[in-house]
Amino acid sequence: MIDKIYIKDYAIVRELDLPFFEGFTVITGETGAGKSLIVKALSMALGSKAEKTDVRSGQERAVVEVSLTNQKNYRRLLSKAGRIKSYVDDEPFLEDSYRELVYSFADFHGQNEQQLIMDSRTHIDFLDRFCKHENKLTDIEKIYNELIFTKEELNRKLELSKQSNDKKELLEFQLNEIQLIRPKINEDEVLTNEFKRLNNTEETINAIQKLNQNLTEHDHSIYRQLYSAIDELEDLSKFDKKLSLFLDVLKQSSLSIQESSSGLIEYLDQIENDPSKLREVNDRLQSIESLKRKYGGSIESVIDYVETIQVELDELSGLDTKIDKLKSSLSALISKYINLAEELSHNRSDMSRHLSQQIETTMETLNMEGATFKVEIQQKPSQDETVKRNDLSVKFGPKGYDHVEFYLSANPGEAIKPLSKIASGGEVSRIMLSIKSVLKEDDPVQTLVFDEIDSGISGEAADKVANALKALSKEKQVICITHLPQIASLADNHLFVGKKVVDKKTYVNALYLDDNQKISAVAKLFSGDDSASQVIDEKNSRGSRARG
Repeated sequence: MIDKIYIKDYAIVRELDLPFFEGFTVITGETGAGKSLIVKALSMALGSKAEKTDVRSGQERAVVEVSLTNQKNYRRLLSKAGRIKSYVDDEPFLEDSYRELVYSFADFHGQNEQQLIMDSRTHIDFLDRFCKHENKLTDIEKIYNELIFTKEELNRKLELSKQSNDKKELLEFQLNEIQLIRPKINEDEVLTNEFKRLNNTEETINAIQKLNQNLTEHDHSIYRQLYSAIDELEDLSKFDKKLSLFLDVLKQSSLSIQESSSGLIEYLDQIENDPSKLREVNDRLQSIESLKRKYGGSIESVIDYVETIQVELDELSGLDTKIDKLKSSLSALISKYINLAEELSHNRSDMSRHLSQQIETTMETLNMEGATFKVEIQQKPSQDETVKRNDLSVKFGPKGYDHVEFYLSANPGEAIKPLSKIASGGEVSRIMLSIKSVLKEDDPVQTLVFDEIDSGISGEAADKVANALKALSKEKQVICITHLPQIASLADNHLFVGKKVVDKKTYVNALYLDDNQKISAVAKLFSGDDSASQVIDEKNSRGSRARG
């Protein structure tokens, strides 16, 4: 249910903050005062289209916000460039997601773009609520989902089967190629280092031999020069014992040079200078690099791909058996689906006659004598042969294979035609009122808004429409713009809308009337006078007020 609406800089509305209440609310007021603007703003807040011309002249943007009893706020901002931004409790929403979220919060009648009843895709839902077969709908949706999943899985297996021989050969070749080499984690790094070492053996030997000569073997080697220095320092230390400290350091250095020279000689003895070993390392390294290029770029990805191959090979093995099981499962699901779809179709066919009769009876009470309402239930042909009815392939979905559409002849002698083709806003609103009156206990939409329901009616017909709205408001929140006193007199809440011009600018006033003001307002409607000044004495007003 709608708790309130906030409107700012929308059309001629400067600012309004209006509560809405349970039961039956009527909106009356001066012609052109902005009654329909309130409904239009409400419709915009709940997802309908908006034009940049809806922004109040001289302002940058318009704001409409609706608060619901679910304690959430739904706000839309319309810029003067025509761009819309939508929010739920200050969280931004994409437009499509926002519209899907708010679409069923209220039914608007008189603004065709947002009437659920004008969308033939919703007609099956209206009928199903009347049929009260929710359990069957839940069951068939579950079966449908399983059927679609099984069908897709079967098609995937069949496609796999067509390619299975080639696919299996390729996978086995890839597996053998990888297993022949069997790379180990980090082996490429180890081999790369080994290749560098082997590939530079001669250069390493020459360098070490030259270094060893410089260290110990050459006549002027570092060792010989150091040994000569030690002799000189030994002589000097005889005169000054402090020099013996340096002597020890030089002797240690001399020993280190000898050890290093010895170590280098041993290293030379161990160096492999084997071209065949170099080729072996190079060949394996190239094999590993080839695998890496083919299967993911690293040894880890190559090893992971082995697991993928094994999973796919397992899937390909016994494929025929799996296909047979899927075919059997699909056949059983199709049989269950058809049986349940047929039950739903029979139930819809039977109940559609009762629904039509009740709606026609209700339409008679709303000044639509002789109107004919019909529920057409058809099955549409399909190229998909999964589901057949009477040996003909039909379109099917989560609600069965019925296509439901409402048809109407508003006047005797007129050809019956789809409800979505009915042009008169007043007629559509009264038809909707008839349908809602019949389905009020089963309809999840809690708020109904009527803008043109009193179009073309008066007298006894107006009394009947008023009584129907009042009865419907016992179950729903009903908001109705009206010019008829018969309708206004039965309202639980009476919102009066007026306008005034100050400094050449138009302002909208909206006021909930108290009991005395209601009487005055209804009397003015009887007399045909909608003057705000004669209905509302603003100084003595005790009603709840909103200004714009």
